[in-house]
Amino acid sequence: MNKQFLFVIYPQCLELWYTVLKYVLHCWRNGLSGYSVSIAYEHPKSFIVSFRTSRSAVFHFRSKARRVCIHEPRLQDFFWSRNKDVRPKVLLQIIHSEDQRYVISMLCDCRDGKTVSDVQFRVRRGEHERWLSIAPYLIDDQPKYLLIGIAEDITATKENTEMLNNHNSKKNAILNILAHDLAGPMGAIGNISDMLAKDIRDNATPAIPQYLGLINRITKKSIKLIHDFLNQEFLESAGVALAIKRVELVSRISLTTQEYFDTQEELRIRFSCHSNKDRIFAEIDEDKFMQVINNLISNALKFTPDGGRIDIYVRENRRNIVISVADSGIGIPKKYHADLFEKFTSARRNGLKGEQSTGLGMSIIKTIVEWHQGKVWFESKEDHGSTFFIELPRR
Repeated sequence: MNKQFLFVIYPQCLELWYTVLKYVLHCWRNGLSGYSVSIAYEHPKSFIVSFRTSRSAVFHFRSKARRVCIHEPRLQDFFWSRNKDVRPKVLLQIIHSEDQRYVISMLCDCRDGKTVSDVQFRVRRGEHERWLSIAPYLIDDQPKYLLIGIAEDITATKENTEMLNNHNSKKNAILNILAHDLAGPMGAIGNISDMLAKDIRDNATPAIPQYLGLINRITKKSIKLIHDFLNQEFLESAGVALAIKRVELVSRISLTTQEYFDTQEELRIRFSCHSNKDRIFAEIDEDKFMQVINNLISNALKFTPDGGRIDIYVRENRRNIVISVADSGIGIPKKYHADLFEKFTSARRNGLKGEQSTGLGMSIIKTIVEWHQGKVWFESKEDHGSTFFIELPRR
């Protein structure tokens, strides 16, 4: 893109400097560098502001005119428009259908006075697709409001990130096999062998309990090996960049919990999943973060007796997103509260049916959440259940 472009603002004369200063401060807070602002007098009620930067173009939206005004020829070409004034409906049609609600939601937040930056979305032209990032800013919050903003083509960055994510996905696929497709069934085999041993102890030949004991020991040893490998892998990944992408959490968590809903009769535990909005977006490493959710649900299952319930709730606030997993189980003794998230802790316990942990330790859960600039905590009282909370920043 060219390094210079123009846009028009319509403040009163005394408000002009304050308006420009607010916008420059907004740009600085959002990490823009190499820019300068100059002002030229054009008319008693309007000024031309020239914004110069090395990597962005500028647009503004006037509610009264219902037009998006683009002040950079190449950006106009990016939206395939020969006119610098474009109807919002036309631009919305260019935005990828999966991103339209997200973009509208972020712009409405900006209009309502909330701080919004780095709104990333896709635009399409035929079979071609590109990525844009915009940082809108509210200049005037009166009924005839004015939005100005910075738009940046981030296609190259996204393509490079996707290439890295593809390599990371191969590794995560192997981890998923270990954590769920292999460790889960092996844990079930161990539990079944325990039950069989109890049922046939009085009516079987001595060899059968011996064989079942062998199956049980091999299974537990294999599960421990998988568990140790998973813990080590996640600890060593601390220096590896997360494969961050925008994920719609409500549908993603609902999909993850569906298998629990399908088997709740067999498990004899009732499940529920709720949210305060139909769609909640978060910037996460999907594979690693869903491992955390799976593990919290798995732990709740281990310590909830037959007839109990597990409730998952996702809610979005103004500044953050909070996910909670609550159970009506046996709770966590007070003596374990202080060091539950430590690496080496006595808080790890077998489940009510003797289940051993096959997922991530609590210390790894805490590490992954912190990688996402989030925090995790819990509330629990013995014999009154536990609730684990994960808080993520809203971006």
